[in-house]
Amino acid sequence: MDTFLKGDSMQTVYFQNNLKYLTTHTLINQAELSRQLGISRQAVNNMIVRNENPRLSTILKISEIYNIDASDLLFVDLEEKYKDKKTKISWDA
Repeated sequence: MDTFLKGDSMQTVYFQNNLKYLTTHTLINQAELSRQLGISRQAVNNMIVRNENPRLSTILKISEIYNIDASDLLFVDLEEKYKDKKTKISWDA
């Protein structure tokens, strides 16, 4: 069942910030992420800038692409978690 993420605004804040962090600090930028998700780059940008909540299936795909837990994507400040990293993170796609 495909549902929209609703509820706690903290989830949205972490997701939005984490997606921005991942697309700027890894080898998978917005254009590449949109290609792998099969959506427009504008749709990815809207998730970051306009705070548009994706479907749960999209969140799960993003977590697979970056090889991170979906719970981390939603509930963990990834920038804080990886603040000591000096170079781009190269998670497998």
